[in-house]
Amino acid sequence: MRLFTTVALFLTVTSCTTQAEYPEEVMYDIASILKDISQAVDGELKYEDTTGLTSEEVINNATASIPDQLAKLPKLAVEGNVSRYRIVSEFQGNNAVMLICDGDVALMEDVGCNTEFDNIYWHAPQPNTCTIRLDAAAICGH
Repeated sequence: MRLFTTVALFLTVTSCTTQAEYPEEVMYDIASILKDISQAVDGELKYEDTTGLTSEEVINNATASIPDQLAKLPKLAVEGNVSRYRIVSEFQGNNAVMLICDGDVALMEDVGCNTEFDNIYWHAPQPNTCTIRLDAAAICGH
């Protein structure tokens, strides 16, 4: 009986500590929106004249047809326990790479040139990882 109690206590403690910090369903909703945004920005870089525009202007132009998507992200971040939400973007040539972080913790990263979602980090969040890691040229083939 004592062994049973010890095993039950161990399972209870470990199940609590291994539960996801970020709810899966909400995080996948955020990832879906990030994919839409990264593809829109990527298209803007490839097919529109972005000469002289700031990153913010490029993103605003790219998301003008889907403004509700960008507006949903902070709200979903609250639902997803992302207390210090921020979005980071990097233009690598005419490719867009976008990253969502919780403070200094990378949660997900995507290159807009493909149809797949590229990297999910929220399953094993690590501090000091909120930096673009993807090489768009390697993924996009140019």
